[in-house]
Amino acid sequence: MIGEFLLTALMAGCIPVESEMIAARDLSVVEEAFAALRPDTTFGYAPAPGARRILRVADLKRLAAPQDLSLPAGAEICVVRPLEPLTQDRLIASMRASLPDPDARIEVVEFSSFGAPRGELRFPLTGLRHPPLTAPGQAVLWKGYVEYAGRRRYPVWAKVRVAIRRTRMMAIQNLRAGQVIETGQVRRETAEVFPSADSFAVTVEQVEGRVLRRAVTAGSPLPLNLLSEARDVERGDQVRVEATSGPATVGMTGRAESAGSRGETILVRNLASGKSFRAQVTAKGTVAVTAAKGAETWRSEAK
Repeated sequence: MIGEFLLTALMAGCIPVESEMIAARDLSVVEEAFAALRPDTTFGYAPAPGARRILRVADLKRLAAPQDLSLPAGAEICVVRPLEPLTQDRLIASMRASLPDPDARIEVVEFSSFGAPRGELRFPLTGLRHPPLTAPGQAVLWKGYVEYAGRRRYPVWAKVRVAIRRTRMMAIQNLRAGQVIETGQVRRETAEVFPSADSFAVTVEQVEGRVLRRAVTAGSPLPLNLLSEARDVERGDQVRVEATSGPATVGMTGRAESAGSRGETILVRNLASGKSFRAQVTAKGTVAVTAAKGAETWRSEAK
């Protein structure tokens, strides 16, 4: 029995083709002469989805050579890459597969009405637009595609309202860039939120003692990509400088001109002379230099 997908194309007077190339096996559906050819004999590229291509008898015979093709003069065949209608259920199933919450709430308000070629329907999170902050319940555009004929993509779209239940660490006050986060500045919250491709902190351990790369306003979640390990020395910190020569150690205070963690080399300014020198971070707030010819070497270089 001919399926609805094939029947629609035949009623329009065209042969449906879903592969990249038009083959004898496709054309034999309506013309017995093609059944005598090898099934994989090709007759050019299939048209774009929804488009038609007319194959005339002269071209068909030329493409079939050296195999003989008996067709009446003036014959022509219409080939189409048919489209099938999208359904709300199919859209929702595809969207749900992209969301981290299997119980996500999805409302499809509007979607593509022109149909799509047969293939795998996908709605990646990267295609989902965010609603404005002032209207979080507003329907937004979600761009997707149907993957067909190998790796080709046919664009589709839908307007949706989406919400998922998520637990995230939230800022309870404005946090500035470069600030080390303390436990009292955040809270753990579970709520229905708009989905995002970003990953957010979900435990206190993920944020406590970390440094923000960018400011975060009160009431906002803390993205993991904005959090970094606190360094032992930050730029602008006053540090203890220890210069060692044999058993002797000379200590003084300097100011860090670059940041670093234990084992890294940073630039430090001598507060007395204003000169800068390089030192290795050895502990929290402490750096060290080794004077090859005694502590006086470090003192002269630092001046």
